[in-house]
Amino acid sequence: MGHWAWEEGVPLKNGFKVIIALAGLSRSGKSTLAEKLKWHYREHNLTCIIISQDDYVKPQNEIPLIKDQIDWEIPESIDFERFKEAIFFFKDKFDVLIIEGIFLFNKPDLLKYWDKIIYLEISKETFLKRKAADTRWGYIPVWFFEHIYESHLKFG
Repeated sequence: MGHWAWEEGVPLKNGFKVIIALAGLSRSGKSTLAEKLKWHYREHNLTCIIISQDDYVKPQNEIPLIKDQIDWEIPESIDFERFKEAIFFFKDKFDVLIIEGIFLFNKPDLLKYWDKIIYLEISKETFLKRKAADTRWGYIPVWFFEHIYESHLKFG
């Protein structure tokens, strides 16, 4: 992973640019932590950007279905080529690049670019409570909650 220097509580890899990967189950707090880290680094006069894997989901008609539902919970739902292009485009333009998503460990060829990996773990019970309270996507069948959890165990 490389040597980390701490300057005023801000980790920098040998004083150079750094890529931090935030991974974990859906609703584990990846986006929330990414935002907090972004503002932390900016308060220390470092440039920082977040790249969310959610922004690189393929068009719905290219994602397989499971029981007539779009299966967002599989790696095939992500356009990894566009995702990788964005990372390479921004990695030298910012001091800190924060990458967040549920499939950050699924592509071994990407792992070598992460300087720091933070995995956010939550219990199944916490996941189910948070997911049930999440109304952004409208109605989600109960069976799909279990599918999300099991997919994470398989692909996350």
